[in-house]
Amino acid sequence: MLLVVAAIIRGPDGRILLSQRPAHKHKGGCWEFPGGKVEAGEALDTALARELEEELGLRVRACQPFMTIEHHYPELSVRLCFREVTAFEGQPVGREGQPVQWFTPGELGALDFPEANQPVVKALALPDQWLILPTPLPADWREALPRSIAAGATLVYLRGVEEVSLLRELVQCCHAGGALALVADDPALATAVAADGVHLRQQQAMRLKQKPAQPWISMACHDQASLAHAVALGADMVLLSPVRETPTHPGQPGMGWPSFRALAEGLPLPVYALGGVTPAEVRQAREAGARGVAGIRGFWRSC
Repeated sequence: MLLVVAAIIRGPDGRILLSQRPAHKHKGGCWEFPGGKVEAGEALDTALARELEEELGLRVRACQPFMTIEHHYPELSVRLCFREVTAFEGQPVGREGQPVQWFTPGELGALDFPEANQPVVKALALPDQWLILPTPLPADWREALPRSIAAGATLVYLRGVEEVSLLRELVQCCHAGGALALVADDPALATAVAADGVHLRQQQAMRLKQKPAQPWISMACHDQASLAHAVALGADMVLLSPVRETPTHPGQPGMGWPSFRALAEGLPLPVYALGGVTPAEVRQAREAGARGVAGIRGFWRSC
């Protein structure tokens, strides 16, 4: 399997730097995240710094894990390790004659990428933090929900709310703060309240043969079989749990980060870590193959 490291480079205005593959190479003409092959025995960050200096004239000062994806083309298999460059020096120039260009995140979906890059394009539209609504709904939710979203939890799972008018108000509150809102299990309800999609519990999702027609579909997963089903179904993202034992599920032991990594790393969709994790563990979760972290406590900002 070919080991490749690739960079997600954001400019000061939030645009993302891409380069175009030469016509004579595999997937020629496609846009891609800059990077290249990792040499035998070479550390990922070292390889990334070398590739970006050689290809673009950029000097990497800091980076962090983003996602790791394995993809199998008919002609070769690749393991792509994506790193998010958080500090760099220099102005990008295509030193090998390749076009380079900055794009807004909203423009990425219309571009032609190699298939292996597609999960990252989707993941870039998602945040590091995924908030699960506390149940029962706290009385101060009109103050606490906007505060939670402002703290970075711009993906919200609205569960345990049966009153349609209240659910619609919660969705509106999410949208006012710039957050995506998912409802539980019911695509028709999601449409009725103008939510952004549906989160499927594992038991329900395992019975489905076709992905529901919603902009975003997430799925709860607890094992390898459910993760494989999520990939086959075409889910946009998954919640993988439990990382640790939690007060809401006493007696259910957590899998721990090593087992989480064995399940999550390399999957072709964003994975969020759930179960006793906090917003402070985003980097650790990414090291284990996650896109981000999810939860209730630590994510809900009560008054």
